[in-house]
Order: sequence, then structure tokens, then C-alpha cells
Amino acid sequence: MKTSLSVALALIVVYGVLVGLSNSGTETATQGYWRKNRNVIAAYAAIEPRQVVFAGSSLTAAVNFSGFESCAYNLGLIGESALTGIDVVHSGSWMPDTVFVEVNFPERESNANLIHSADSWLAKRFPSFVYVPPITFLAQLGGNALQRLRTVPVIGSTGGAPAGSPEAGEVRAAELAIQRDVFETKLPESVLKNKLAEFAIKIRELQKSGMRVVLLELPIHPELEESPRASQIRDRFRQAFPDLRIISATELAQGLTIKTADGLHLTEEDSRGVLDNFLPELQVACKKRAA
Repeated sequence: MKTSLSVALALIVVYGVLVGLSNSGTETATQGYWRKNRNVIAAYAAIEPRQVVFAGSSLTAAVNFSGFESCAYNLGLIGESALTGIDVVHSGSWMPDTVFVEVNFPERESNANLIHSADSWLAKRFPSFVYVPPITFLAQLGGNALQRLRTVPVIGSTGGAPAGSPEAGEVRAAELAIQRDVFETKLPESVLKNKLAEFAIKIRELQKSGMRVVLLELPIHPELEESPRASQIRDRFRQAFPDLRIISATELAQGLTIKTADGLHLTEEDSRGVLDNFLPELQVACKKRAA
């Protein structure tokens, strides 16, 4: 009996690995984000040292730092906190001169499991690999079949509608409405207080290692910028870190009409404009090590 169970478990694991390696399983959004985040962290460990690192969430990941690849590394992680990126930097084999820390979503936890997975043998040799348990594979097949029968597009996508079409605009408007509701509510003060204390400990650790830390508030949709939650986070970071340089969303959005893809994430056009406004700061940071 024990032998049969052991064989069955071994076959299940082997099947899941084969599905993952062949990529024949339909990857869920969550698995895709995990794989991308894991590969971003794994690549960080393998590259030559850079002067600048950006630690943040998917808002940071959406910013295109094209032209500065030899100087800066983007540790923006989808669905994660800047705390995860800070932990990657602190435990890494090399130290940047400057770490820009995104402050937009401070309530999220650092993801130790994600950091650990990026150091695995499979992650380093098979970047597209995501383990797919058989039961998950079957659930994905069923979910995909149901999705094809749905007539309402999923929030967060354009439902196949071309960009710029009325349908895509309706989806973006719906996503913005959802974010408007979310940002009307402040974070619980106890949660924010605890997370700010954690940020303080980890930022001080970076500083003790000789790194300069700059706080970065990325622009979101103008309708959300002065919302109760955005204002609360902005004000509390300024109070908690009076000694740190804080680059505000207002500075980065100066002269721009920020559209966003969904209320939160910058479009390519937004990203180019924000990078132009950020350019003087980035150029100074990139020259530091050479000097």
C-alpha cells in the first residue's frame, strides 16, 4: 500500500513537472505573474552591478527605462510590494549606489517565497517553467472552457477589443471606476503604521550598507491622485521619512496628461513623459559610480 502511494505521488509530481517544462498547460494570470517576477529577481542576481535599482510594484514594472539598461535595473514586481525588491537588493551579491523605492502600495508584504523560488535550479535553467499540478491543469481547462462562453469581458483586459476602440475605452472606464472606489477608503492606520516601521528598518539597512535611498511616488490617474488613500500614503511617508528625498507624482507628471491603462498603470505614452521628467535625477544617479 505504501509503495503504491509513493509511486502515485511520484507520478503526479513528474506529470506536473513535464507539463510545466513543456508549457503545454494553459498558464493562468497568477502563474504568469509569478514566473515573470521570479525571472526578474533571478536576472538581478546574474547581471553585472548597476548604479541604480528601482524597487516597486507593477506600477514600477510598467515604466520603460529604455536607454538606461547599463545603468539601471527595474525590480518592479507585479502584485508585489517594494519591500520584496528591497529584500532582493539587501540579500544580493552586489550593491547599487542608489535605490529608488516606490511608495504607492506600502500595505503589501514582502514575498520571501518568491525570492526563494528565483534561486532554484529550475528557475535558473528553465525561465519559462511553472510547476502545474494535475488538478490545477484540469481546473484551468474547465475555466478556459467557461471563459469562452462568457459574453462579458474580464475586467483588466480589453476583451479582445482593439486598443482605442469604444469597447476598450469602456473596459478602461470600468477599471478606473473600481479603483476610484478602492481609493476612497484609507488604509487602516494600524496597518500603515506597521508597514512604515518595516520600511524604516529595511531602508536604514540599505543606508548602513552605503546605498542612497530615494522615495518615489509614481503617477496614477488624475482622478485618484488626491483621493483619501493616495493622500494618506503620500502624507504619512513624508512624515515618516523627513530626511529622505521624495519624488512626488506631481513632479513626475508635470506638463503631462496622465491617461493610464486602468487607472493605475502608465501607458507607453505616459511612461515616456514620466521618464522625460525623471531624466535629470536618473542621469545624476547613473554618473555617481563613474565619478
